[in-house]
Amino acid sequence: MKASLLPVAMVTLLAMGCDIFNPHPTTRYATSGQAQDVAARNDTLFVAQGDSGLLFLDISNPRSPRHLSRINMFSECRCLALGASVVYVGLEEDAYALNLSDGGVHRVEPQGDSQTIAALHEEPGRLFVAAADGISLFDVSNPGAPIPSRFIPVSGHPTGLARRDSRLFVSLRDWGVRVFNILPGDSFVLDTVRLGKRNRAEGVTVSEGGYCIISQADSGVVVYYSPSADTVEWIGGGGGSNLATYAAAASDGVEEVSIYTADSSMVTIHNIVNRPEKRSFSGETGFADFEGFTRRICRGGNGYVYTASGDAGVYIVRE
Repeated sequence: MKASLLPVAMVTLLAMGCDIFNPHPTTRYATSGQAQDVAARNDTLFVAQGDSGLLFLDISNPRSPRHLSRINMFSECRCLALGASVVYVGLEEDAYALNLSDGGVHRVEPQGDSQTIAALHEEPGRLFVAAADGISLFDVSNPGAPIPSRFIPVSGHPTGLARRDSRLFVSLRDWGVRVFNILPGDSFVLDTVRLGKRNRAEGVTVSEGGYCIISQADSGVVVYYSPSADTVEWIGGGGGSNLATYAAAASDGVEEVSIYTADSSMVTIHNIVNRPEKRSFSGETGFADFEGFTRRICRGGNGYVYTASGDAGVYIVRE
């Protein structure tokens, strides 16, 4: 009897393995407007919609997401960042802080000339706001009253922000990524990670292990290893196939790093070998085709990846 059950168990395990290496949409959630960005925390998924709405979904059961609520904003929602009790929403004009505890809405106005928000990043007590002409810093230690603290002019049209340790990574549509070392007193020292002039950076992600993943709109994804402020090592890249790459999410493992990229209609998984004696960018290990236009991906921390796929809404994919 036990012998007859063994092949069944093996088939089950193989099927599970195939699901991991050949991801497919577990669920598609149709939103009322263009899904522009997604952010997940615990059992809630936040969706920025192009029709000026911010959507809240219950993802305690990712296979059956439930609508919780929707907040109408003042213009097109473009990007999101999550604080401890606040959701920051970047709009076509300005950004806003939505306090989840008391329902308060507070304006966060960039300090440069441009008011179109490209990216947001929040950390305890501080908010980074990227617009077309630079990065604005805000003191958000009091979520009800964001206070402007500094403006960093940046040429090249910022498109994304990422933080690790004392560094701020800024992707630039015109030519690549700039890395700011943030010193005590908010003093900034500039280093540069250069990409080729023909490569437009549409976003940047930095994993916990120090991998800098640059989304290039015309040639896939490029990966650097940057464990410290004075170390930048090129690892590799791929996945372009003449299609636009707009987003990336990453997870660090003991033996390998998994990178999830989107090139408008396809989500692809890449791996990085993560051993001291061998660190290299490997090929694709799986992909999933989507309808719509996928430009953003986030990891939920619950074994699922969530996409913002334009008029197709949100796709939920098991990692």
